[in-house]
Amino acid sequence: MDREIYGKMEGITDKEYYTNSFHVPVYYPISAFEKIKIEGPYHALTNGGHISYIEMDGDPTKNLPAFEKVVRAMHDAKIGYGAINHPVDRDPVCGYNGIIDDVCPQCGRTEKEHEEFERIRRITGYLVGTLDRFNNGKKAEEADRVKHGIKQ
Repeated sequence: MDREIYGKMEGITDKEYYTNSFHVPVYYPISAFEKIKIEGPYHALTNGGHISYIEMDGDPTKNLPAFEKVVRAMHDAKIGYGAINHPVDRDPVCGYNGIIDDVCPQCGRTEKEHEEFERIRRITGYLVGTLDRFNNGKKAEEADRVKHGIKQ
């Protein structure tokens, strides 16, 4: 609606969604630690509710020291509510849980051979396996998300 009223303005109405609150935009390429550092101070100012999250690429159980480093950075930045989003996939045929690209690492099948893989993602605070129930804005926001690296 804003685009119809104000036209297409870069960084404002050029997406199907707005970046809310004090969040670094989901498409902005930034490290996890820089994002935490920027967003942390706002938690003390928004006591009616706040969250900061990062998008991890990969399975955090495969690198627990890095996962712990992110949690400690959130603590040190005084993040009141922090989340670490990461992909979790499941093959409903063989039961494999983990990250599945195009081929299931356990049984070797592709989605085209049988049922689709379940791809669990955190959207609007909920773990979901599909975006079917979300509007175009939320689907666009999820598609624009970048992974936040953990190198300082």
